[in-house]
This record gives sequence, structure tokens and C-alpha cells, in this order.
Amino acid sequence: MPFITLYMQRGCKDEDIEKSMKEITEAGEEILENTLKRMIRVTVLEADPDRVYKNGEKEEKLAPTVVFRIGPGRSAEAKDRFMKRISEILQRNLGCEADQVRAYVMDNEDGHHFCIGGKHKDFGKKVK
Repeated sequence: MPFITLYMQRGCKDEDIEKSMKEITEAGEEILENTLKRMIRVTVLEADPDRVYKNGEKEEKLAPTVVFRIGPGRSAEAKDRFMKRISEILQRNLGCEADQVRAYVMDNEDGHHFCIGGKHKDFGKKVK
């Protein structure tokens, strides 16, 4: 199941955040193989603007940061396209520059490390 966590500075409009979450979910279903919209989880964590630092000094603005956790079953190309789309979505909805968006993909290429109910997950099945 794909998990996307967005870290951003508090103060963004709720409507912009909600629109971003919806568009990210739709993009995941469109781009990622074996992924349905209901499988995608998007979480937003907001940082206090007074607690943003760079090199130990207070930073004026926190660039959006995306952490994308996903198990196997999706191609590297699809993950790359999905990260690019997320950057475009955040740029359009939040008004930040695309090159400010930082994204980290934490994927598990070896399926034997992922379990559901104590049983190793079989990623060979296709989703319908």
C-alpha cells in the first residue's frame, strides 16, 4: 500500500492542502501499477513556522517535503513519474517552486520484508 507523507509549513490554506491530497491520490491510481485509489494513503504534517531551521539557523520558509513509502510491485519508472507529478501538484496548489519540493522514495524491492497478518505478501497478484 503506498503511503505518502507531506511535510509543510503551517499556514497553507486547507482547501489547497485538500486539493493536493485528492490530486496525489488520483495520480497514484493513474501512474502506479497495481494500485487503486482506495489503497493510497496521504498524510499531511505541518511544522510550526517558528521551528524551521537550516544549518542550525532559523529558516524563513519550509519547502514541502514528500516521503513516499511503497512496497514492491511498481516499476522504478512509475515511481519517478509519480514523484514528478507530486512536485507539479504541490507547485500548482501551494505556489512553491518545483525545485523546492524535496521527495524521498523508501521502497522495498525485496517482497520478503513486507508482511500482512504475519504472512509474507505476494506481490505477484494483479489488482482488479
